[in-house]
Amino acid sequence: MIGDATLGMIPGDRIISLTLQSVDALHAGLSGLGLRWLSKPEQTRLATMTALRRRAQFIAGHWLARQCLAARAGGHWQDYVLSAPDDAAPRILAMPERMDFGDWHFSLSHSADWLACAVARQPVGVDVERCDRARDFPALIEWLHEPSALPRWSGKTPQEQQSWFYAQWTLKEAWLKQAGPDRPPMRSIRFTPCDDARSVAMVGQNQTLTLAVYPATAATLQWEKTSPQQFDWTCWSHTHNPQPTPAIPGMLLKK
Repeated sequence: MIGDATLGMIPGDRIISLTLQSVDALHAGLSGLGLRWLSKPEQTRLATMTALRRRAQFIAGHWLARQCLAARAGGHWQDYVLSAPDDAAPRILAMPERMDFGDWHFSLSHSADWLACAVARQPVGVDVERCDRARDFPALIEWLHEPSALPRWSGKTPQEQQSWFYAQWTLKEAWLKQAGPDRPPMRSIRFTPCDDARSVAMVGQNQTLTLAVYPATAATLQWEKTSPQQFDWTCWSHTHNPQPTPAIPGMLLKK
């Protein structure tokens, strides 16, 4: 069970703190704060965004990251300074005094009105996707996996195909976010369901969302503010099979 009493038996440096909140709820908490709390890199990045929804996601996400870091690592959220690169995940640039920001990591993900944030003492990746929309799953799965995976895909029902695709996609996205710039291609990582003993990642699914965290196990994943019972959780392991990754098919993955 995710977030149960066994967490007290897990060393603190292995705990992954996970939060899921809506953009609207976060903006309600931001009322009256303005935007001066954003770092210069964040303000520069925000200035390039013209879509109102993307701006709202960005502001809410970077405020959520500060809130989660302060709750887990300590200090005040205003003391955290974050980066905002346009081609990489955001990083901690500064933390409250007497704290070593090299010891802390976070990951952000957004999909529609939802934002997820994971905080850990090790590199961590989180990805959330709405899974209630129709997409060209055959085209996506050919891009996402090597040809040997296609027979397993074609043998599933439409509902199973949808669930399996979103689990695979969010797992690979979460893995990419924590792997850093020297990572192997996404297509080379194959995830398979497993038992708790072999788990390296967790996937939670319900009728609307799929959420993946890497690395994580049922014992190390700790929910903050959101009940884990809202999701059905599975454990996953992975193998590395080097394969070239073809170009992504158009706008198929637009959130």
